[in-house]
Amino acid sequence: MRTLVAASLLALAAAASCGGGDGGGAVTPKEPDAGAAPPAGPLCRDGAPAPYPSSASLATGVLPDLAFDGVAGEVRARDFFEPCAARARLLVVRTSAGWCGTCRWHAQHSGELAELDVADRLVLLDLVVAGDDNLPATAKDAAAWLQRVERPGVVAADPAFQLAPLNAGARAPLPLIALVDTRTMSIRDVLNDPPEELLAARIEAAIAALDGAAAPAPASPPLKDGRFTREQWDLIRGMRLDELGTPPHDPTNAKVEDAAAAALGARLFGDTELAASQVSCASCHRAGQHFQDGAAQSHDGVAPLDRNAPSLLLASFSRWQFWDGRADSQWMQALGPPENDREMASTRLRVAHQLFDRYRGEYEALFGPMPPLDDASRFPADGKPGDAAWAAMAPLDQAAATRVFVGYGKAIAAYEWSLRVGPTALDRYGGGDLGALDDASKDGLLAFFRSGCAQCHYGPRLTDDAFHVIRLPTGRRDGQADPGRAAGVPQLLASDFLETGAFSDAPGDTHGVAALAVVPPSMLGAFKTPPLRGVAQTAPYGHGGTIGTLAEMTALLATAGLDPSSPLAIGATEPWVATFDDAARGAITTFLKTLTAEPAAQ
Repeated sequence: MRTLVAASLLALAAAASCGGGDGGGAVTPKEPDAGAAPPAGPLCRDGAPAPYPSSASLATGVLPDLAFDGVAGEVRARDFFEPCAARARLLVVRTSAGWCGTCRWHAQHSGELAELDVADRLVLLDLVVAGDDNLPATAKDAAAWLQRVERPGVVAADPAFQLAPLNAGARAPLPLIALVDTRTMSIRDVLNDPPEELLAARIEAAIAALDGAAAPAPASPPLKDGRFTREQWDLIRGMRLDELGTPPHDPTNAKVEDAAAAALGARLFGDTELAASQVSCASCHRAGQHFQDGAAQSHDGVAPLDRNAPSLLLASFSRWQFWDGRADSQWMQALGPPENDREMASTRLRVAHQLFDRYRGEYEALFGPMPPLDDASRFPADGKPGDAAWAAMAPLDQAAATRVFVGYGKAIAAYEWSLRVGPTALDRYGGGDLGALDDASKDGLLAFFRSGCAQCHYGPRLTDDAFHVIRLPTGRRDGQADPGRAAGVPQLLASDFLETGAFSDAPGDTHGVAALAVVPPSMLGAFKTPPLRGVAQTAPYGHGGTIGTLAEMTALLATAGLDPSSPLAIGATEPWVATFDDAARGAITTFLKTLTAEPAAQ
């Protein structure tokens, strides 16, 4: 952990107002320089600081004495209060989230504020409301954010999003930035995801107003292609396919990048003999349909399901699998459908016997000798945990059969790891070919940014891989609202196939599974952000598959999801989910129609 010498993001050491620490400790007010003008703060009486304003509230425009969980201890608003300072300073309070793409951009460009003429009069307080998966932020998440901020100041967790009222009832995207006069703690300005040049201009104007001086004339920032700010263009460039690279290596699957394993997995993916139902992975994830089935809820299994089958293209990049994240690896995901009575309705023993009888040579070349599955006295033809036949087996034989079943999942994952897609018009545009998109699509991309979509949909796959509550309609056969992540986590934790378990090739809690022991209320109704690369070809939409077209989807998102009174969804839509008007709806739909993902050879 780096040591911070100052609370100020920007100031020179002489302007330091924070003692040593890791970016989250108490702040010591700046001592006036020798020969400086006498203190002039309105709350300073004969050189003695007044108490923190007792009537402070966000409603009155004065920052209350809020408390936050800092990296190195509690942080309070009062730590930044300096009523007897010789000159006014601005506390730049920036509320962000670990999953937020626009927040990350601002964090990575914080150092630019150090170039302002008023840099020595700025102090930065970064508040983190949620971690990368959108769980309520902790001091650990604040420490992770600290590493993302260029020239960080004080960083603390604010899981309650205590500054939300500054949005004045409107839904606006993150980051939320408030400019606070440290002498009075009055809030001088509030901005949401501002262009860096606008933020700089508003900071300079706020300082000038506090000094009783005229604000400098703001410069007009250059726009790329006549439309996009520097932040937006940087994010567009980050959406290019060539920024994606290969899927992250999965240490829990030693064969994930093995070509022979992928070849075996491709055969198993389409094998209808692995289940008596004749259902295979390919039944619902069809290569000719972008590895999904085009149905609202998949119905090509044994019985209709409750959710839409997502495309498997680029799924190897996702931190979690399934809409509710109930698998922490792709091989764990592949082991779900075979034993699901509504999907393939098979068993691990049947799969193991099929591998022994028909794939033994290929399997053993990859995973080593198989147990004597031809010994019917030890290995029944069918069975899984919960079945009488399985319960009658010796525990060592159960483990041996399960390990063969796990090899099936790891081969499937190796095949899916090999899936790739080709470039699109957006990739060419981000690469500098300004004619790759027509004007309507460019206008739609601009509306996409202005409406806050890039908070969650950024990067080459246009997703944050986090879980959010946006109140999209259920697809459950019983018509009940789908609890999403809140129900998925208990299933995850109960699995034999966690990355921390005995069947992992490198057991370790890289996903933070331990932190999920208590599922927070915010995960009720939360679902994983779907990637938008390929969205033009993968209707219908939503976890329930009930949204037929992109126009219908943008119409629903424009109102921040279903009304709270609707029984078709559960949970509260998150406050940073912005609403937008009909013009933006149409423009965004036009842009989304450009987002294809044609399968391509590796």
